[in-house]
Amino acid sequence: MESQRLVLSLVLAFVIVFAGLTIAVIVKHGLDVLTVASVVILGMFGFGIVGALRNPPE
Repeated sequence: MESQRLVLSLVLAFVIVFAGLTIAVIVKHGLDVLTVASVVILGMFGFGIVGALRNPPE
């Protein structure tokens, strides 16, 4: 259980850091197709990995 918490923390840190970088790019250069794709991919990572770690197989 402790390893799951460590992985969950690392994944959340990864997603938060890259989301912050994406927001910084949006503020500096404006919204475009690549930044929208980045937000979608980060959302998929976040929901998928967090969901898998919170509901492990039996």
